[in-house]
Amino acid sequence: MTDVKKNTLMRILSAVVALPVYVFAIVTDLAQSIPILICSLVITLACLYEYYAITNRGEGGRAFVKTGMVFAVIINVTMYLFAYGRLYGYSRYIPGFDARVVLGIVALILSVILVIQLFTRPLKGAVYSLGVTLFGLMYIVFSFSHIILMKSLADGVYYIIILNVVVMLNDAFAYFGGVLFGKHKTGFPVSPKKSWEGYFSGLLFSILSMVITNEVYVAFFSKHLFGMMEAVFLGIALSVLGNLGDLVESAVKRDGAIKDSGSIIPGHGGMWDVFDALIYAFPLFYYYLILKGVA
Repeated sequence: MTDVKKNTLMRILSAVVALPVYVFAIVTDLAQSIPILICSLVITLACLYEYYAITNRGEGGRAFVKTGMVFAVIINVTMYLFAYGRLYGYSRYIPGFDARVVLGIVALILSVILVIQLFTRPLKGAVYSLGVTLFGLMYIVFSFSHIILMKSLADGVYYIIILNVVVMLNDAFAYFGGVLFGKHKTGFPVSPKKSWEGYFSGLLFSILSMVITNEVYVAFFSKHLFGMMEAVFLGIALSVLGNLGDLVESAVKRDGAIKDSGSIIPGHGGMWDVFDALIYAFPLFYYYLILKGVA
């Protein structure tokens, strides 16, 4: 068996084991929708830990890992309280939630890591340490935890499923398209082995999957989530966003001179390797739905 076939088999087996757990967390409303909070916590904490490990430069600077993990929990819980506070009576714990709460959390993060840096670490690498700590929290944790907000929307479960199907098929067919047909390399410094054939394969299946899942929803519920041209546009947009998420992770890994972010998921690598394409997509898709009037 070739290495490509072995890797493909491991990818499939890992998906068979992990996918049902992920889907359960998305679709269930048991225990006041706590499973979606736990799901977001597990994914973001694992991704953040991998990111912090990759960016560790020793004396040249390293993230405030424990502090970052604590604030990752705070961000996820805040998202949950915002999403389900009124429904489950949690709103009294976080009254008047708006953008100021998010800005307050950012200010608190900065204050804490600045104090830690000033009193416990040498000045060398200070800016790097502060930067990687905050970037990881905002890029990975704040972005992906929008899955919690999206689930609380009307038809939120279906939006999450559609988003995952489109982005993951884009990622999968970009990989297989590149392996089978890739002849023309993109030449991107961050990922020079990627091919245009791979990207266009992913784009095609992203559009098709967006249109098909939209029509499947119509067949079951007799209404469209999106118009046809809107579905095509979103298929293109989600393909681009998924590829950007992949390229950001590739840039970090290339800077850290590693191939995979971790080894927690056989055949896929680390948790960040699996969910990198969704990190950009969740917040931007969520705010698109908000602008569209979904509530």
